[in-house]
Amino acid sequence: MKAYRILLGVSLFLSLCASRGQAQEYLGAWEEGYMDIHHIATGQGDCIFAVLPDSTTLLMDAGDNGLPDGSRHWYRRVPDASMPTGGWICRYIRHFSPNPSEIDYALLTHFHGDHLGTPGGAVPGPHGYALSGLTYVGDSIRFKTLLDRDYPSYDFPSRENILRECPFFGEYRKFVDYQRANGMDMQKFVPGRGDQIVLRHKPGKYRGKFGIRNLVGNARVWTGRGDEVMTMYQGDSTLFDENQPSCGIRISYGKFTYYNCGDIPGLNFSRYKCKERDFESYVADVCGRITVMKCDHHAATDVMNEKLLRASRPEAFIIMAGHREHPYPPTMERMLDRSIWPDDRDFYITTDSSREDLGETMWSVFKPYGHIVVRVYPGGRTYRIFVLDVFSGDYRVKYASPLHKL
Repeated sequence: MKAYRILLGVSLFLSLCASRGQAQEYLGAWEEGYMDIHHIATGQGDCIFAVLPDSTTLLMDAGDNGLPDGSRHWYRRVPDASMPTGGWICRYIRHFSPNPSEIDYALLTHFHGDHLGTPGGAVPGPHGYALSGLTYVGDSIRFKTLLDRDYPSYDFPSRENILRECPFFGEYRKFVDYQRANGMDMQKFVPGRGDQIVLRHKPGKYRGKFGIRNLVGNARVWTGRGDEVMTMYQGDSTLFDENQPSCGIRISYGKFTYYNCGDIPGLNFSRYKCKERDFESYVADVCGRITVMKCDHHAATDVMNEKLLRASRPEAFIIMAGHREHPYPPTMERMLDRSIWPDDRDFYITTDSSREDLGETMWSVFKPYGHIVVRVYPGGRTYRIFVLDVFSGDYRVKYASPLHKL
């Protein structure tokens, strides 16, 4: 009885610490029924790794800007430059994945280097293509299915556009050809569909409770009716930049929803050739309420417009930061503006790249920076957000949010 009381006291103490946002030492292992969404901090681009409720795994992007020491505006590689960015990503995935030898789905939202990889970040590979970012990860941990925005034609808006903006695209094509020849399933991401990324291991157990909707891709957006889509432009698509055709999804588990739409823009600026850049407003019509939002385009200059914010009203924002303007101060002001919607909201960020430009007052709204893990508990009615230490070597917890009920 005495031992029981001691254990009960320890349990209550740990629960009390958690409820006050104090960090426990380590994140507990994923369990069936959990959904974990890991935002991996590398300083070099987007990389999100999700373990879905039945252990299906999903990788969304694996960027590498190729700047291990950073530059005037861009952040350095973290935790350090002793290993390629892809190596750090693989180390992280192997630590947290229930099946570290393969990934069920990989989704490449678009072909920019901070989502795919770059020649500057590349190392030679054994199969005839260079390894950087996504190709490094996919060469080390097998992708069962890879989706990108325009396989196999790659002619939207034009192949010239892609090659001009995305210098690693040729190596990526070699990677795709080799992996397909060795059993990888390759698919074009189809906006509107709700059955392209599905639970693979115990789908029946979560039928009606879990789903992934393809919201947007290649400048086409779901209408909210069946799998129907509509185009989001009328002019010349060859004026697009590579951010505009980004793929985006909404993950739903019980009452919990998660949003990741790559780098779609939501505001027009005179410096851009294309004046039809407000794709966020179309997405706002169909995304619904969002619990946790991965900010579009790193919360840079041209995103997070008022219509999207009013429609989604996130409880938490996550910014994948690798530049001094991730986030851009006016963008941050919109996300903080309670006249747009009055509810409380939390802010998470993967690096401190923008701290100096934001200033300490605005920076103070963020939780500690690092790897950000959203853990949704069985049934999708509660969740917590953890921040893991990038520099500790063993992913210690720096911050644990209170338990949020939906």
